[in-house]
Amino acid sequence: MRNLNKFLVIVSILFSLVSVSFKTYALDNSAREISNLSNDETSRIEKFVKDNMDKGSIPGLSVTIVKGDKTVYQKGFGYSDIASQKDVDSKTLFEIGSNSKAFTGLGILTLEKDGLINLGDEVTKYIPWLKVKYKDSEAKITLEQLLHHTSGIPFKTIDKMPVSDEDNAIEENIKTLINIELDSNPGEKFQYATINYDILGLVIQKVTGISYEKYIEENVLKPMGLNDTYLYKNDIAKEQMANGYKIGFLKPQPYEAPIYRGNKPAGYIISNGEDMAKWLEIQMGTLGDSKFDKNVIEESHKTNRGVAPLGDGSSYAAGWFVYQKGGEEISHGGNNPNYSSFIIFRPGDNVGIAILSNINSDYISEIGQGINELLQGKDYNNKDIKDFNTSADKISVFIICISGLIIISSLLFMLRALKEVLKKERSFYKKGIKSIFKLVFSFIVMIALSYSIYLIPYILYEGVSWSFVFVWMPKTIKIAVYLVYISIWIVYIYSIFTSFYKKKMINPYLYYQC
Repeated sequence: MRNLNKFLVIVSILFSLVSVSFKTYALDNSAREISNLSNDETSRIEKFVKDNMDKGSIPGLSVTIVKGDKTVYQKGFGYSDIASQKDVDSKTLFEIGSNSKAFTGLGILTLEKDGLINLGDEVTKYIPWLKVKYKDSEAKITLEQLLHHTSGIPFKTIDKMPVSDEDNAIEENIKTLINIELDSNPGEKFQYATINYDILGLVIQKVTGISYEKYIEENVLKPMGLNDTYLYKNDIAKEQMANGYKIGFLKPQPYEAPIYRGNKPAGYIISNGEDMAKWLEIQMGTLGDSKFDKNVIEESHKTNRGVAPLGDGSSYAAGWFVYQKGGEEISHGGNNPNYSSFIIFRPGDNVGIAILSNINSDYISEIGQGINELLQGKDYNNKDIKDFNTSADKISVFIICISGLIIISSLLFMLRALKEVLKKERSFYKKGIKSIFKLVFSFIVMIALSYSIYLIPYILYEGVSWSFVFVWMPKTIKIAVYLVYISIWIVYIYSIFTSFYKKKMINPYLYYQC
């Protein structure tokens, strides 16, 4: 019992050391701010934002609210760079994650308007080598099915995405799909897979003969006047871009994510609060000087009614989830390894909200949803929110502490056993056939246990690998996994060593004679 109490005290001390005195990041920044809401609305929204930033350990955040053709609220909270305490403001740039899909959707719908494609066309008309299967037979996927995520392509395809910044990155990404087995028959049901929009990006390149980036810049961004929305990080001054972070040891840690240029049509467009204000007005049809075709915008909000709505009542359009609850709401979240965003607007009320952040967190969509409710005079209670990354980080920290103690204890016991061998207090005992069989069996069990740990993400996270988990989830998970492996194998090696080198038995008769 005394040893157990000591063990618990050590665990408590280690856990306290990693959780003490974290800085509060939910600071509001006055630079370039706009606040034309009522005092009551402003105070409720800002308290809500700051409270949730604290709960989620969010380093920086940009909030934009549009009503009609006016930006009524725009403010940065926290830091774009924690180390230098550089504030977030309305010009701070963030990756917008899957909110990039709406731009790609508009690119595809523009090509259709211009008569260059038809949404009913099979994708192999433009990418002949993209052959896929369903139940071992060749399946036909249309552009419309890609647009609405009804292609049947599995979510886990995100795991095979190559790290690349080359000009052929989109094509190399799509080549990972050749001969894959679909999860469902195309057109049968909704299944979100980010690579659907990367395929559409490649279709844009094949049809136009220019890069995806150039087409979107010339045919979507410029007509809209989105001069602070970018397709390349190289076009951005370093001080304009918010540093990306991942949660680790219970606080935000700087994280430089791999470059996935092949996933740009689905997740890597960059923008800021000021351009998001224009983007919201364009979506609601209230921006007067946009040269982009309003009919195409309206078309991008039309959902696929050919499949059943999702459990939350939404249906998918061209890069948007459209909800029919009460008045119509249109929204989309975006998550990259070290950034996230959430955009929501109500076309009937001409009210839109955009949240951009430099960490991947479930709190970002909650903040956006909460502001939307508060603007409608409702109370919004999100006390029960469980941010997946924050929870995973806490569990990983606990596992690191326990595994670390097991490793240290096992090494100390091993060292003591080695000393006992040198002092001839332990002797080597030959093993019989039965013992050798037990040894082989125990080794097989250890291999099976190790392989079971390897399979955890495949089983629990829709078939992805640990490499995907290490990129997208907290830094502590990688450390925890390695320490678990080390701890179980050290304990096993110690048990095998002590089974071969046993302590010499003291003859009781001689003991009493002494």
